[in-house]
Amino acid sequence: MDENEYNRIIKEINKEKKYIIKEGILFRIENNVELRVIRKYKFEGLMYIVHDHKQAGHFGIKATYNRIKENYYWKGMLKDIEIYVKSYDSCQRRGKPIGKHELNVIKVIEPFYQIGIDIVGPLPVTERNNRYIVTAMDYFTKWSEAKALEKANAKEVARFIYEDIICRHGYPKKILSDRGSHFNNKIIESLLKEFGIKHNFSTPCHPKTNGLIERFNKTLCESLAKVGNVEDWDLKIPGILLAYRTKKNDSTKIEPGYLIYGRKIKTLLNLEEKVMTIKERITRLIEELPSVRNKAKENIEKSQENQKKYHDQKRLKEGFNIGDKVLYYDASKEKQWSGKLEEKWKGPYYIHEIISKGSYRIKTMEGKIMKT
Repeated sequence: MDENEYNRIIKEINKEKKYIIKEGILFRIENNVELRVIRKYKFEGLMYIVHDHKQAGHFGIKATYNRIKENYYWKGMLKDIEIYVKSYDSCQRRGKPIGKHELNVIKVIEPFYQIGIDIVGPLPVTERNNRYIVTAMDYFTKWSEAKALEKANAKEVARFIYEDIICRHGYPKKILSDRGSHFNNKIIESLLKEFGIKHNFSTPCHPKTNGLIERFNKTLCESLAKVGNVEDWDLKIPGILLAYRTKKNDSTKIEPGYLIYGRKIKTLLNLEEKVMTIKERITRLIEELPSVRNKAKENIEKSQENQKKYHDQKRLKEGFNIGDKVLYYDASKEKQWSGKLEEKWKGPYYIHEIISKGSYRIKTMEGKIMKT
């Protein structure tokens, strides 16, 4: 908030209906929720915590805004957040282009009824000799698990399924994976059979059947690439998982952690929230959590119906003009696992010619026209 406006409200606090002062801190009241007012000079410090910090995940504009607006307020916050995130060079160069996402048509039943599992790698070898990541996600809550591996073989994947999924969350009814040898083998088959878990495979004709976990993999790798040296990416996985588990999911509209625990996971953003009494906790678990999960299920189903239409409309609005400064997306980095932590965007370039809708000829900053 602008300093002049902030000081005016402080001086006239008795006349303000939407503001209160607690322990010398100004809060704005929105829907009976107290939001801490952020002064202009504290903006970058807050953005570091919510966006740049190693436990923040370096998420996009919408996710960053949603996280901030739950606890803070200042006039024009969405625009400020948009400018900040767009100006963050590492995020620009490693982010993915706007496009049409696959529609998730898998019916959701209950938490950890079905999970998707996948392997990311090979990645740059770390000091601990890790070069792969095994990832998993619950289709209902969107809760994610991930573990760095030295080898992506059946033995390591089986250990992950047993220790990080079964022992932590119970037996899922179904596991969905591709047909890679690290999943399609006797060891995994024996493990899942022992616990009565059905193993479904994505088909070669429709590899995007497991699109949920593939989208998470992109988010994970983009976040890893933005938080420092790639040689230590395996040490950063836990912090990124925390960030993912505590941000509202686009489909459920609820944090994965809340859908699992029935409460918000404590982070740097909500340390000051009131601690619930045992009675309040029991009431929330018995009365509120089932209702919240039902709402999440409705939101997922609605998202499944609307997602394709939404992205089609969004693509029609995108476009550039001659002379616009742009970055060029290197699609080969998506196809090569070794490129997962590399910059996928090259440039900047200028738009030289509009060939057709969504198709352009570009030139370098020095004026050299690039081949199409």
